[in-house]
Amino acid sequence: MKDAKVEYPCWWTYALIGPDEEGLRLAIGAVTKGHRHNVKFSKESEHKKYVSLHVEVWVESEEQRNDFFESFKADPRVRMVL
Repeated sequence: MKDAKVEYPCWWTYALIGPDEEGLRLAIGAVTKGHRHNVKFSKESEHKKYVSLHVEVWVESEEQRNDFFESFKADPRVRMVL
């Protein structure tokens, strides 16, 4: 199967998982500062140990998309990025 071609600029969605919503929102603010983005609550784990948020970010290129991914991944408040 061939990889789909992404046309830039476009909205790109990341799913972030972490121990608390406030920490995730602070991480999102730090990473996306100055960039257009939207945040939506996704879900909370059954025992309330984790929450997930969906973050849409306007990206201009594949390089920028990958930079956002790596920045989210590097933030200690974020446990996982999808």
